Amino acid sequence: MMGLGLVLVISFSCQSADESVPELELRMAELVNVEREARRLSPLAFSPALADVGREYSTKMADARRVHHDLDHSIEERIVAALPDICTFGENLSKHTTIDYSLGDLMVSTGHRANILSERFTLIGIGIARGADGFLYITQEFARPCDLPPTGSKRRKDLPE
Repeated sequence: MMGLGLVLVISFSCQSADESVPELELRMAELVNVEREARRLSPLAFSPALADVGREYSTKMADARRVHHDLDHSIEERIVAALPDICTFGENLSKHTTIDYSLGDLMVSTGHRANILSERFTLIGIGIARGADGFLYITQEFARPCDLPPTGSKRRKDLPE
């Protein structure tokens, strides 16, 4: 006698296939803040200017089908061009099928996790591009404005190794 089997499919992603890129970007920023708040850290304010920087860079990565911090200009050049009064900045990059899986991988990586949970940052911008290969190319930009005028400040770059 042949028995019937029950197949149960569980999806861990709260991401809908219908979500637009701007919705995914805002949702990922929310998820980062959930991680921070779970550790009693202040939430990061969403910066549309940083999101634009990240989105442009994610598009370059998607076009190149490559995830790398220096495909064209350095992170400092990209961020300071958009927000000249930034003294501390960092960047996380990811290529994944969902933002949930991306954030999960970033949280288990020491350097990426350090950026997400850093108390040095006050701003976040998320930029996402859908690649022709079906992946999401994700750039998380982190920053803190200078307390001093930009001309008298020293900038600090934080990139995971």
